Amino acid sequence: MEVHITLQPKQKEALKKSDVTPVLFYGGAKGGGKSYLVRAREISRRLKYGNTKGLIVRKTYPELLSNHIRQFFKEYPFTFDWYKAGEKAIYYPNGSITEFSHLGSTMDVYTYQGREYEDISIDEITQHEETVFKILRSSNRTSNKAFTDAGGKVSMLLTGNPGGIGHGWVKRLFIDKQYTEEERPEDFGFVQAKVWDNKALMKADPDYIRRLRDLPKDLQRAYLEGDWDIFAGQVFNEWRRELHVCNRVIPRADFPHFMWIDWGYSGNESHKGAFACLLGAMVQENFHGVVFNRVIVYQEYYGKFKHPKEWAKEIYETCPIKNFKEGVGDSAMFNTQTDGSKPIAKLMEEEWDSLAKRHWLTLKPGTKNRLGRVATLHNWLSIAPDGLPYMLVTENCENLIRTLPLLVYDPYKVEDVDTTGEDHLYDALTYGLSNIKFISTRLGAVTPPEKKKALPPIINELDLSAFEKAKEEKHKDWRL
Repeated sequence: MEVHITLQPKQKEALKKSDVTPVLFYGGAKGGGKSYLVRAREISRRLKYGNTKGLIVRKTYPELLSNHIRQFFKEYPFTFDWYKAGEKAIYYPNGSITEFSHLGSTMDVYTYQGREYEDISIDEITQHEETVFKILRSSNRTSNKAFTDAGGKVSMLLTGNPGGIGHGWVKRLFIDKQYTEEERPEDFGFVQAKVWDNKALMKADPDYIRRLRDLPKDLQRAYLEGDWDIFAGQVFNEWRRELHVCNRVIPRADFPHFMWIDWGYSGNESHKGAFACLLGAMVQENFHGVVFNRVIVYQEYYGKFKHPKEWAKEIYETCPIKNFKEGVGDSAMFNTQTDGSKPIAKLMEEEWDSLAKRHWLTLKPGTKNRLGRVATLHNWLSIAPDGLPYMLVTENCENLIRTLPLLVYDPYKVEDVDTTGEDHLYDALTYGLSNIKFISTRLGAVTPPEKKKALPPIINELDLSAFEKAKEEKHKDWRL
């Protein structure tokens, strides 16, 4: 049976690429025709390859019903006769099957262990944790020799937009292209499609772009521009990769250099690191007579399962600068360990002294003021008088660049960072920045006034007796 399918250029590119790419991510913005591609790919593969199975997944059943099941019959009405509602499956005359499924929670995915599908499509993948992807990928296999003899290859098609619970891992794999030792880069592909690539939508609903532009600024950048460095709930939405990230440089040794550390050994299983260390330097800038400080973060250390002395040795042997003005660490590093052994900070300092054959660096505890650290980083991310941010990060600090824009607000402490996120490098960074003087960009803030302003005369006319009485009441003996 032949089926006529009309595809946009980006959809054609994705369909062709999905035939040879084990896992393809399509979309990355609103309106790119993602769901349509999922259905077009599914029916074309089931009709082309007999006795094969495909799976289409959405988060909830209402989404599955409205976005795929009903649309499938609307676009390919002949398939309704082959549909078994009780199983939510289409049985094709050639022996192939399309299953529709919804996964309301991560635990639901375990029912798919042991099943076999030549093709799996997960629509809006960022609504799911990475576990869902990994479990379903283990079911993306075939024992159908006729399928492989005909040139067929098992594949997964993922679609989605920035944001959601899966934002971080999707961004890591398909946008940042950062892989673990077990992941092969050639297995993952990305075809970006924005609303402008969907000519059919533009013709049928030209006001759609206007509605997207009516959204808050962060959602505009995420949904309209496909910007993965910003999304709803993000703490530091002023972060711009193209603005805050620069080529790798090592500031001159005569600038003040700093080392900032957040200690961790094993940490969260899903986090790439637990120990975090950043090296930065402060440069004093003079822009048309306006003097201000700029920080350049130029090196990072990030990982797990190393003793404090191992980290100290690695840092000492590889850091490009050997003279640091200051070292700041997580306050927990200065506590005697539970087994009674020396504090972590002391162990690192001793290792450095041994390697340098002299006293090399003393660490001091960072602030415990979490809300203050959030405000501090907002300041450093803002724009200085010369048009560049007060803080720049060199491109080799890839984990800081990856994790900083992923931080979201704590649902219970709405002004604080959610500590369940990968916040180790953020902690190290803000321990250090909190110890460097920041000068605001407000007009006149860096220029001292010509003379001290006198208090308004009315101050001298105020009756302060009520305050004095209140002060006396406050210290009144409670036993009287």
